[in-house]
Amino acid sequence: MTTTQTTSRPRLEREVNFLRTVTERIENDNGAKATFKRALSGEHKYIRKVYPFVLPYLEGIHERQQDIWIFIACLSIFHVQDSESAPRNFAKSCLDLHNSSDSKGPERRFRTLLDTDLDDIQSPITALVRQMKSKKDKRISVYYPQLIADLCRWEHPDQYIQDQWARTFWGASNLQKELQSDQASDRQD
Repeated sequence: MTTTQTTSRPRLEREVNFLRTVTERIENDNGAKATFKRALSGEHKYIRKVYPFVLPYLEGIHERQQDIWIFIACLSIFHVQDSESAPRNFAKSCLDLHNSSDSKGPERRFRTLLDTDLDDIQSPITALVRQMKSKKDKRISVYYPQLIADLCRWEHPDQYIQDQWARTFWGASNLQKELQSDQASDRQD
């Protein structure tokens, strides 16, 4: 009797390796970094300029999904994270942004993001990441490998990624508010 041993790759291994390889490839090239940042504008003339840095590592990935990988690579160059940032979905990063703000803007942007089609998603995600980067007093991290994986599944008919993000954002937000409220009432007693 023979047994077949199934080996599965660690979760998000390809995404992690892709982002690490691109980052290492342009590490000492300020011109390339500027090109990646300009590509966030969405203008095709800038996006094409990042192709030599990313397309060799996207073999076997459908062209439509390649656009997601390239977009996230550009974001990861714009808002650099330490390579050991903890796995989390983008909603957790948005929640951190919301909790560090006195306005309802981040929540409003997040709510709109959940209803955005994949074709239009780059602009709202870029806007949120720009806000996260601007928070000098609180470092808000984004786990880019998970963001790639989530956006590649964004158009699933069940919208389970949007549901996961909503649960993360409002479930954790409500729990945190309840804990803060309980702590405040304990101090008053």
